Amino acid sequence: MKRLAYLDALRGIAALMVVFTHLFLPVIGHVWVFDALIDPGKLGVLWFFMISGVVIPYSLKPVPDGARRFLISRFMRLYPAYWVSLLLFVVMLGLTGAPLPPLKQVIANLTMVQAALGFDDVIGLYWTLFIELVFYGLCLALFIGGKLYDQTFRARCSLAFLLMALAMGVVRALTERKLPVALPLALSLMFFGSVWRQWLLAEHSQELTRNLKMLLIAFVVLLPPTLIMAYHQDMGTGETWGRYCFTYAVAISSFLLLTRSVRLDHPALVWLGAVSYSLYLLHPTMGMLAEFVLARIGTSALIIALFATLLTLGAAHLCFHFIEAPFIQLGKRLNNRRAKTQPLSV
Repeated sequence: MKRLAYLDALRGIAALMVVFTHLFLPVIGHVWVFDALIDPGKLGVLWFFMISGVVIPYSLKPVPDGARRFLISRFMRLYPAYWVSLLLFVVMLGLTGAPLPPLKQVIANLTMVQAALGFDDVIGLYWTLFIELVFYGLCLALFIGGKLYDQTFRARCSLAFLLMALAMGVVRALTERKLPVALPLALSLMFFGSVWRQWLLAEHSQELTRNLKMLLIAFVVLLPPTLIMAYHQDMGTGETWGRYCFTYAVAISSFLLLTRSVRLDHPALVWLGAVSYSLYLLHPTMGMLAEFVLARIGTSALIIALFATLLTLGAAHLCFHFIEAPFIQLGKRLNNRRAKTQPLSV
């Protein structure tokens, strides 16, 4: 699929929201807007999920080796920069004298599916990458099963995961077990993004429009009770239902607006979108580095946060050009080489 500048810009803004949440909110302190109304980091993550829905299903091409090409390209896109972020974070922990995670945990994190293996994330934000991999796996399964290009089936997948989230929210409320409601909610938004993309760029058929309206109504009706049930009790991570309801509402409505009516494509934002993956992965480490360098000389917390942001932008630029881009190109060369060596059908 041809790259869309406004999607890259949206990625860049989403990454900055996550950086702002982790580096600046602790400095700002308690502000009612962020404490009770909206979670900017969650807003950025929800945008990331919907953007994945727009992009990923359409990166699976209907060719004989489409599944293999997809696996190679996604592996090269995700894992090298991810491994760099893990290595740098562990090195920074050792440099600052912070407790190191157990070796088994680090090894498990190399897979990016540590949650499924029963291990905690070394960096807290890795939880979103596991969800991305689950979505990739589902798209691949639908591709193999011949259902990926059926927009009605994808709309039903979105609704099914939304209903699953509601059921998990009810169980979570009744048992006070911290079930991962965020997983089906994210998958629902991802499949919604794939339907929205088709309506936005390809066709406005009655069936597609009907499915889209059905999903939007389902979000309006089912999201509030799901979030109320799941997050009526804060289990220690700032998850409160009122804040989440407003954040989800803003995320979905602003995503529709910014991908249809108000498309941002400023070169600076497009550049941020290009380096957004590295920006997302590296900012916790750069935050630690900035504090390690400046805290000992009595620098204010705000200056440390600003310095960490500059370090993150620089590190993301370097990681993109020396890690991400070369491995993405390697994936393309591997796929093209395989295509050239395949015998022609007769």
